[in-house]
Amino acid sequence: MVCLSLNPGMECADPPYEFCEYLDGEYKETDIRIRHNEAVKAIGKENDHIKFKTLPESKVLSIYHKGSYANIGEAYAFLMKYADQNGYTVAGLARECYIDGIWNKESEEEWLTEIQLPIEDVTK
Repeated sequence: MVCLSLNPGMECADPPYEFCEYLDGEYKETDIRIRHNEAVKAIGKENDHIKFKTLPESKVLSIYHKGSYANIGEAYAFLMKYADQNGYTVAGLARECYIDGIWNKESEEEWLTEIQLPIEDVTK
């Protein structure tokens, strides 16, 4: 709501795209720093908490995690192992794209999260 109060009429991109990045670089139980990113149709006014930037196109490895967030670490472990075993170099923070969750599904078993791991473009 802070973004909309600062930018009345702000519109999300269509189709919608958003993801969260966990800035600490490791698992933490408390004091977690998160950056929420959401695609919008136009850049708006900024303040100390709301920033706009254009992200460069990037290649990612991705995996879908279905179910509770309590065991999402297994999906991260699989993805990191896959990257390591196949010679990929991680090129940024992992992203979580929440596709289905508490807002539209009654059961945790139906929650769906895509984890994206940015990698270096090996075609360059």
